Amino acid sequence: MSSISNSHDSSSSSSSSNGIGNNDILHKLNFALSDASSEYIQRRKIQMARFFTFSALAIFTTRFIHKQTIIRQYVPTLFQQNHQPPTSYNFTTDAAVAVGAGTLACGTISGMMIFGLAWILDVSSLKEFGYRMKELMGGDVKERELSEMSIDEDVRSLQDGLNDLIEGKYDFDKIE
Repeated sequence: MSSISNSHDSSSSSSSSNGIGNNDILHKLNFALSDASSEYIQRRKIQMARFFTFSALAIFTTRFIHKQTIIRQYVPTLFQQNHQPPTSYNFTTDAAVAVGAGTLACGTISGMMIFGLAWILDVSSLKEFGYRMKELMGGDVKERELSEMSIDEDVRSLQDGLNDLIEGKYDFDKIE
């Protein structure tokens, strides 16, 4: 038994000395993930799990809807009419099932698309999504340009007056 453990120890030490660890392979293949922090990797795993959860829900939902459609289908027997639904058919129930199934399918597929987009864009909250969209559409550059522009005296007095009005510092008795 000691020879087995010794051979295992020597093989593990030789693999680590050869540099075949996970990060070493990622460095060798030039993946940016090799330099990422453990928090970033965990964040990406959570984003992936959300996407795959909604993907699985979407698949199960569409299968459920398909099976319900097959079950509710009216198939007449040999001597029954096939151009009229049977009198025992309930249109209200059928409409409720259709609305529920459509809502369920829309929700799961929309969730799959939203979390897939969030995974692609590396977004974990709505605030991050706002920043990312502003960055992608050039809004951050425009905002920086606007903040660097000088304000003329008329605009400054108007801005100060509005700020005073909002803060309740404006005295209405001084109006002439």
